[in-house]
This record gives sequence, structure tokens and C-alpha cells, in this order.
Amino acid sequence: MRSIFLLLAFVVCSFASTLNIAAAANTAYVLEEIKSEFIKLHPDAKINITLGSSGKLVAQIKNGAPFDLFLSANIDFADVLYKDGFALNKPVIYTSGSVAILSVRGYEPSLNSLKNKDIKTIIIANPKTAPYGAATIEAFKNAGIYDEIKDKIIEANSIGDALNQTIKAGDIGFVAASALKAEQMLQYTNYAILDGSLHTSIDQAMVILNHGKENKLAKDFYDYLLSKPAQDIFVKFGYKAIN
Repeated sequence: MRSIFLLLAFVVCSFASTLNIAAAANTAYVLEEIKSEFIKLHPDAKINITLGSSGKLVAQIKNGAPFDLFLSANIDFADVLYKDGFALNKPVIYTSGSVAILSVRGYEPSLNSLKNKDIKTIIIANPKTAPYGAATIEAFKNAGIYDEIKDKIIEANSIGDALNQTIKAGDIGFVAASALKAEQMLQYTNYAILDGSLHTSIDQAMVILNHGKENKLAKDFYDYLLSKPAQDIFVKFGYKAIN
């Protein structure tokens, strides 16, 4: 009997020391550093991060994916999960992001350059599932250039894929500004920040999911993201702090 009790205790402890996070692709680099700092405070924690477009992650969660915490690239996708009964709390903003215009082919990183006949491919994230892509399309329309350039637009699955495609093949691309602050991306310097007044603020929100209800690590990581140490890391990667 004692052996069974100890085994159950071990299983519970093991489960509680594992945290499964679904996170918007733009957070790929910043979360690695935040995760490292968090583990210093919780050395027994095992943190698994699955990256993707926010819309596709929502679909996975609704289909039963066992995530404890969802970090969305906007408020709306997190709010959908809360309203549909998949999350424990209303969405809370953990940071705010920016879009960068990047060209590794030497083109001027500006909206005006998109009309250049030499530019054949404009890479963006899928606006239906990726908030950074939606912000980009909104900026095109508000700048009055969408109709002129729409045939050049190529949609990537996520903002992470948009970065990869921009580097590999695109003439110019619209990517998460935070990615260009990562050490391995510092070689790409031909970029500019998209004017934030042209699109809705990219306020990124998070919720603790039902699967994480009994997982203390979910609440601990949630709280840590709102703390000054984590917010300082977000700022380091080009995000806006919330406090």
C-alpha cells in the first residue's frame, strides 16, 4: 500500500513539475530567455513550448490538446477560449509587439517601396490566423496601397514562417520586430519598424487553460510573465512593457 502511495505521489509531483505552453510564434526567441530565467527559480520545472499562429493553436486547444497556458498574439484569440469555456480567466495582456519591414535583398524597408516593380514577393503572416499578419494588412489598407500590391502578397502560416520565407526567398517581408533582436538574427540590419499608427495595437494576451487548473507551475509562469524581470526581457526584445 505504501509503495502505491509513493508511486502516486511521484506521478503527481512529476505532472506538477511539467508545464505545457501554447505560444504565438512571435514569442519564440523571447520565451527562450524568459524560460531560462524562470527555471533558475524553479529548477525542477520542465517547460514545453509549442509555437504556432494563434488561430491554429486555438483550434488545437479546442480539439483537446493538453496545454496549460496559452500566450496569444492578440486579445481576441485568448478571449475566444475564455468565452467558449476553455480557459479559467479573462485574457490579461502580457506585452505589446511591433511589426518590422525586413529585406535581405537590399530593398528599402518601407511601405512606399512595395510599389516598386522590381519587388515581386511580399511575405506576410496569414492574417486569418496570425494577428501580426492582420495588423500588416490593416496597415496596407490604411496607407492606401493594398489594392496596388495585393497580387504580390504571399501568406506564410505564422509570423515565424514569414521570417523564414523572407530570409530564404522573399523580396521583402513583414515580421515580428522582436525576432530581429535575437542574437542569431542581428546580422539582418536592413529593416524598419512599421508605423504603429497604421494598425490596431498588437496587445498580446494570455489565459490559463482548463488543463492547467491544478498545475501550480501554470500560475507561477503566468505571474512571472507579468513581473519586472520578465518585462525587462520583453523590452530587450523590442516589445513594449505593460508596467
